[in-house]
Amino acid sequence: MNVVLASGELKTITPSSDLWWGMQGAGHNFGIVTSVQSKVYDIVASNWAINTMIFSGDKIEAVYEAANKYILQGGKQAADIINWSYWLNDATLDANKVSLIEMRIIRT
Repeated sequence: MNVVLASGELKTITPSSDLWWGMQGAGHNFGIVTSVQSKVYDIVASNWAINTMIFSGDKIEAVYEAANKYILQGGKQAADIINWSYWLNDATLDANKVSLIEMRIIRT
């Protein structure tokens, strides 16, 4: 990827560069990407769906109880489900408690 650093220097970042991993995770802190070359892969399985749900702080315990019961299934989670969550403070949802964004990708 070609990047303009904060100093104004134009740099080409490659996998062997010190900035390679930083640019992939927090690149906006290091510079502006002006171009990038990437590899595109064929879709192996096109039958996936994504589900995003937002819960207020008072629902978090119930959300994890349901996930443990229906998704984890006592340690026998199906390989066709990817589940993760984000914790955030969003006063528009709950001014006094943390909120939860639950993400789920499921092969249909």
